[in-house]
This record gives sequence, C-alpha cells and structure tokens, in this order.
Amino acid sequence: MSPDARPDRHALLELQALLTQIAALRSEGDADRFTADARYRQILHRLWIAAGNEALAYTQETGQPVRAEKTWANLYDLRNHLAHSRLPGIDEGLVRRFTWARSCVRQGGVPTGPVMGVA
Repeated sequence: MSPDARPDRHALLELQALLTQIAALRSEGDADRFTADARYRQILHRLWIAAGNEALAYTQETGQPVRAEKTWANLYDLRNHLAHSRLPGIDEGLVRRFTWARSCVRQGGVPTGPVMGVA
C-alpha cells in the first residue's frame, strides 16, 4: 500500500464524505427526532467527532495550527466537546445548530470560510 501523495486532500475527501453522511441523517429526521431518539443523536455525535478528527488531520498535514482558521477550529472544538464530555454534559443545542443550520451540511460539501462558525 502506498502512502497518500496528498494526505491533506485525503483528509478533505474524508471530511466531505462525513458531511454527506450527516446531511443524509439530517434528511431522515428533524430536531424533534434528535431530542427524542438517543441512537439517532449518538450517531450524529460520532459523525461530528470524526469530522473534527479530519479537520485536525487536514491542519496537521498543511502545517497550520488547528485554530488558525475558524472553520477547522469550530469543527475541532465540537469534536473535543463531544469526545470528552459525559452524555449528560453535552450541549445538544450546539450539536443541533451544527447539524441543522450549516449550509455546508445542507450541501454535503467541505466547509469553507466562516460557514461553520457558531451563530
């Protein structure tokens, strides 16, 4: 197996695939389902954690700090919150905002610029 010629591109492709999965799950439910269905909510949590991992991978591969750009910092911060909080301590409103209010998720594309910023 040969290493990636462009590991930064690999991270972006992985991130795009994760955002596409989030968009698909989003279309299968709504904020009410998110509140009522623990399994649905936890799947979205896991996908956002993976997206944050890819944001970190991308910044590491391009040699920039993860906090140098708001898009990557926000994904990474959400990842940290979800990965390091007990379930009762998770800010579900934040997860809902990321899932239902982000244009890149609606489009299933890679986030650019401040589109991932927390409103």
